Amino acid sequence: MLGYGLALIAIVVFAFYWLFIRPRRRLESLARIPVPMDWIEQLRSEMALYRRLPPITRTRLHTHMRVLLEQVDFYGCAGLELTEPMKVLIAAHGALLINQLSPDYYHKLQSILVYPGAYRVNQTQQDGPVLHDHDQARLGESWQTGKLVLAWDTLVREAADDNSRSNVALHEFAHQLDQVDGASDGAPPLASGEIARHWQDVFSDAWQRRRQRHGGNSIIDEYGATSPAEFFAVATEAFFLHPGLLAKQEPDLYDCLAGFYRLDPGTWSDLVSTT
Repeated sequence: MLGYGLALIAIVVFAFYWLFIRPRRRLESLARIPVPMDWIEQLRSEMALYRRLPPITRTRLHTHMRVLLEQVDFYGCAGLELTEPMKVLIAAHGALLINQLSPDYYHKLQSILVYPGAYRVNQTQQDGPVLHDHDQARLGESWQTGKLVLAWDTLVREAADDNSRSNVALHEFAHQLDQVDGASDGAPPLASGEIARHWQDVFSDAWQRRRQRHGGNSIIDEYGATSPAEFFAVATEAFFLHPGLLAKQEPDLYDCLAGFYRLDPGTWSDLVSTT
């Protein structure tokens, strides 16, 4: 009986090590390996946001990028052959969002599917008793089941543009952060109930203002008016791409995002627009 109990304990300990300790040590060892210089040169050339980052922020991005490349499977779709540089550029955007957080925020993310360009998805909508099928063109998607979908031509074009007001990679990775707690509601995991209540107040007010302002000069894309989840994703884009404008137009919203991401992009570079 004693031998059986000891054997059971040994099995439990081994399983715990194999499932939790070993993967964590593997990721920690990966993080200590310097990224190849050609990756750094590529990001300098192809990722406008990377060129703005302070050195210490770049170093953390390298660490999280390597971990993300190890943890997630990448698949080319519709005949697209994915190369290592393509994976690096995608992973760098995901790593930027968790720069001061943890790779654990992407623990649900299992696969990234990349199409050459916009792809079509069949949707069914109900109009009373009648169902309508129609195709919809998309540039990206994020699923709570651990799947992220991206259109490569849009991603690479937006990534290189210093003045872009949109970034499909940041947008879809932001959805993944929103979905960590199982709900796609515009509220990622927050540190406390007090912070969550403040977040709710600030985001609700800002979202309502965006819904009432059609077009206009808001730095927050009007697509954010469609739902709280989309509002968080496009607000994240604005926070990283044009932090000066977001801080000017929505200072409380900017502060909330800076508190969550633990970053202040407005201080990164004079390349960031503030007018």
